[in-house]
Amino acid sequence: MKLKAGRHTIEISSPGKKLFPDDGITKAEIVRYYEKVAPRLVHLSQGRPVALHRFPDGIGKGGFFQKQKGKHFPDWIPTVELETRDGSTEFVVIEDPATVVYLAGQGVLVLHSLFSRAAEPRKPVEVMVDLDPATPDREPIRAAAARLRELFAEAGYEARVKTSGSRGLHVVVDVDLADFEEARGLALAVCTRLVEESPDDYTLEFYKEKRGDRLFLDINRNAYQQHAVAPYSLRALPGAPVAAPLEWDEALDPKWDPQRWNIKNLFRRLSQREDPWGA
Repeated sequence: MKLKAGRHTIEISSPGKKLFPDDGITKAEIVRYYEKVAPRLVHLSQGRPVALHRFPDGIGKGGFFQKQKGKHFPDWIPTVELETRDGSTEFVVIEDPATVVYLAGQGVLVLHSLFSRAAEPRKPVEVMVDLDPATPDREPIRAAAARLRELFAEAGYEARVKTSGSRGLHVVVDVDLADFEEARGLALAVCTRLVEESPDDYTLEFYKEKRGDRLFLDINRNAYQQHAVAPYSLRALPGAPVAAPLEWDEALDPKWDPQRWNIKNLFRRLSQREDPWGA
């Protein structure tokens, strides 16, 4: 199977391999999904390094995270060398649809974008709060998201929201801050207010055994080389759900389902309404 993406022809091996075996979703379907959604994904993540969650044999066989560019990746794949504690890592950078299609052909089911751009890797462009539920009850997630929106607005930021595609919501704000210390400080200040208002409902406690049934307000991704699932990325879960940007009324609707949007129905949604994040 060969695809033309921009100036590049990409060969896809084993297109019939079922990467979501219980759903019968093949590699070819995954590649076609990413080919179609790539312009939106690139618009929202352009210039940002990504961590690659690869499942070359499908979600039933387990996957692995890869930050270092593959040795066999073609030279036209954009990369950036980022400092690490032990040296450096050559990350792939999202710059064009061809890169997204090529990665899908390599069994990359999930793209996790860093919170900075390759040009200024220590300068955050987003702050995110991941609402990570401890129970199946979704009401605390919706309530926390609504209040975080208000608290960020009081701090001068307009919050956006997306479903994680797994269990919760991501509340995100664009920032122009000097470093990740400031980014984490912003997230901490906002979430501390929420915990102080409702200590029985929400927590910043990192250890699960200390949270009880309280909703975890996860701010720990706001750090150098940390990452979160990119908007419009698939998740490696049954049904191939999508981390989809939402309108606030959708996120706060009692019928909200974190896995409602998936590889089968996302484009019907996008054909019926404008992208909530302007992609």
